[in-house]
Amino acid sequence: MKVFVKLYATLRKFAPSDNELGEFFEVEFNGATISDLVEQLGFTQELARIVFVNDSQTSDLSSTLTNGDRVVMFPPVGGG
Repeated sequence: MKVFVKLYATLRKFAPSDNELGEFFEVEFNGATISDLVEQLGFTQELARIVFVNDSQTSDLSSTLTNGDRVVMFPPVGGG
């Protein structure tokens, strides 16, 4: 199935090099859950701190994704 992903801040390094900031990129997704997607993209669940699926925030990385879902991920927010 295909899902569409946006990665922000330090997660951007896991996006395709030609992906523009703020633009979705397409992923041929082989798994079922958000956790599977995180693994396929190459980073750990701890780095996917803020997650939106189809404009709804979720903290449940075991949520199932479906074809065409739009997933946005942010890393933990640091301050200073």
